[in-house]
Amino acid sequence: MQKLNLDNFEQVADREKGLFMIRFFSDTCGPCKSMEPVLEAFEKQNPTLPLYEVNSMESPDLVDHFGVRGVPTMIFCERRHVLYQFTGLTSLVDMQHVVDHINDPYFRKNGEFKKADKKTDWTFYGFIVGIFLLFLVLFLTT
Repeated sequence: MQKLNLDNFEQVADREKGLFMIRFFSDTCGPCKSMEPVLEAFEKQNPTLPLYEVNSMESPDLVDHFGVRGVPTMIFCERRHVLYQFTGLTSLVDMQHVVDHINDPYFRKNGEFKKADKKTDWTFYGFIVGIFLLFLVLFLTT
């Protein structure tokens, strides 16, 4: 991971044309330390994805520029645009999902990933209808 600070930010922003990720962290942040193995695995799975890190204590101007409210924060950018971000402990699966689906048309249009349609569980409704039919039969036979 390459260090990003106010001195090299403009050069990096001009150079990067595709997807890249910026990690905001603090040396005193416990969850940031917990994210290190996840980020190492993420880096191994995505060797061509440029990854940058910003120490929030050393570069408060970049923290303000990106509107970071807490660390750890991972921001996925393309050119000079923020596409998606995570704040707090984040799983490797969630971060990889962003990389794998960044060009999804729904995401590009709406800025969020489409959630799977929730399937209706008909068990409860079947139970209610069954009880209703039982009472109906009992009522008609008496």
